[in-house]
Amino acid sequence: MSRVSTLRLLGLSLLGCVMAARASAAPVLVHATPSAGQHVPAGNVAIRLSYNSVIDPFRARLLLLGPSGVPQLLAASPSDDEQQGLATTVALTPGHYVLHWRMRAPGGTPAEGNVPFDVDPAATTAPAGGK
Repeated sequence: MSRVSTLRLLGLSLLGCVMAARASAAPVLVHATPSAGQHVPAGNVAIRLSYNSVIDPFRARLLLLGPSGVPQLLAASPSDDEQQGLATTVALTPGHYVLHWRMRAPGGTPAEGNVPFDVDPAATTAPAGGK
């Protein structure tokens, strides 16, 4: 085998290893709405999670822990065509919440994390004139 052929084979092998490692890498959360520590008004709250890689939406789990202490499994759907995010909307009352997420890339290892946030009472507007 010539030296050029050996170098090409080595290069293709290295490229294959890098692509295989990337395909099986666990997804990393890059953006969350609400973000960790954020305060949002009570009512319908939009939840959106974005990851650094393609996720398997059928193996995604979103569990919301709220002030009642009863965990709520949230149904979510892909938020983009690239399948790098999930979105849902849920009606929430005031209190402290923790969104626990568990994701995996197709054929990859699972990753999980928490996003704590607070829901404040909905703001009311005072009548004009002040009296």
